[in-house]
Amino acid sequence: MTDENDPPVDPATVLMQQASGYALHEGMNRYGMTRVLLGVMVAVHVAVGAVPFVRGNATWLQIFVGARGPRLLTRFGAQAGDQIQDGEVWRLISTMFLHGDALHMLLNGVAFLALGRLCEAVYGSVRFLWLFLVAGVCGSALSFLGGNALSVGASGGIFGLLGAAVVFGWRYRHKLPPGASDFFRMRLLPWVALNLFIGAVIPFIDNLGHTGGLIGGAVMAALIGNRVVPGEEGTARGKVWMASVSFAILAWAALGVGRQW
Repeated sequence: MTDENDPPVDPATVLMQQASGYALHEGMNRYGMTRVLLGVMVAVHVAVGAVPFVRGNATWLQIFVGARGPRLLTRFGAQAGDQIQDGEVWRLISTMFLHGDALHMLLNGVAFLALGRLCEAVYGSVRFLWLFLVAGVCGSALSFLGGNALSVGASGGIFGLLGAAVVFGWRYRHKLPPGASDFFRMRLLPWVALNLFIGAVIPFIDNLGHTGGLIGGAVMAALIGNRVVPGEEGTARGKVWMASVSFAILAWAALGVGRQW
């Protein structure tokens, strides 16, 4: 039942919300870039663990669950302040694919899979990759500028995905179905607050990296198009540009890591 005092429903708005909801639902089944990036993180984690095993300094189980030492992580491209000051800026990117141990990898992997699937449904694979990389670099940069000597992990980019999802919900709150709009705007906000609080009270968590990623993702979400809301798809030229720059900086980071060996 509807109240006679309720404002009339605009048919165009209803159609817009239906179209957005359908596109979002369909997009949840297409998250190939999320799986590729997660696969790269896992592969890198195993590769780092395999080095001490090959040298006879670790068991086969430690390949997967052993803690990674700072020297080894630095050689694989960790965000190391001294090296970045010496010009190895590519470490701001490579550090996103490194993790300190199995628990670190597991927690970030679960969060990345959940938020990646959601954000890739909204933005498509190219803009999702761009969003993750820009947010991750912003997180790494703020961590470096804040004086952290060594930091690794995808959490800056993950916080960027979280910030992007919240901003998307507010930006298109009248063009999304009410349930979806409330989820993006309200249900994700407590997770932002909770994780920032945890980072503030646990000393070894890089909260500067989280904050930088959150800001970077939120800013990108306010600027780029998406594949859900009709008429907000952006331009094909913009997607080509984002894809080209994304793959170029990934190749730059991979080349930087290769030179360490």
